[in-house]
Amino acid sequence: MHIADGFLNPYTCILMYIIALIFFVWAWKGTKRTLSRSFLPLIAICSSIILIAQIVEFPVAGGASTWHILGGTLVSMILGPHATVISMTIVLLVQTLFGDGGISAFGANVFNMAVIGGLSFYIVKLLLRSSFSKKRFAASLFIATWISSVLTALATGIEIGFYPMVAPVGGIIVTVPTMLLLYIPSGLAEAAITVPSVLSLSRITPRTLHGLNLLRGKNHEEQ
Repeated sequence: MHIADGFLNPYTCILMYIIALIFFVWAWKGTKRTLSRSFLPLIAICSSIILIAQIVEFPVAGGASTWHILGGTLVSMILGPHATVISMTIVLLVQTLFGDGGISAFGANVFNMAVIGGLSFYIVKLLLRSSFSKKRFAASLFIATWISSVLTALATGIEIGFYPMVAPVGGIIVTVPTMLLLYIPSGLAEAAITVPSVLSLSRITPRTLHGLNLLRGKNHEEQ
């Protein structure tokens, strides 16, 4: 899902940097408000796991982007929405420094993966409503993971499609279906992995799942 340099309109790059910065400030303030310093090692661990998981990737859309595991919804159940944005932004920064994703496209990549991934927490929350049965939670988690993958693919396809050099081959008419064709089925696969992973973690180490505790109305903020 990483967009390389040279595949985005300069105005799109600037706009996405601004949007990414706004969400990063929101995430930073939210993380400071809701998490204690004891969670810093967990943020580092999650960042490392996502970094390793995303090493395996394949080029798509003519090399303009890549396909790989996203992991945003899974991390949001562990860290909560705010810290997930921070964690995945750190991952994307490291990847960019090593040439995986362009510097000019960094804002777009942060929005597509870190922001959408972190906000998928609220999709789970919306689907759960006031009921927190195991079956409803599993279904909500599955749907949120899939929707997150589709939205990330959609955003990437739109951003690349507006690049003038892509216009002669069809623009968004080509780029959006290309991205969705890959991430609609792969989103189902990622959802199938995310659900049992979160359910297992909730049984083994429930106290470390800050996102899950937030859904249940608990908070780890230090008083």
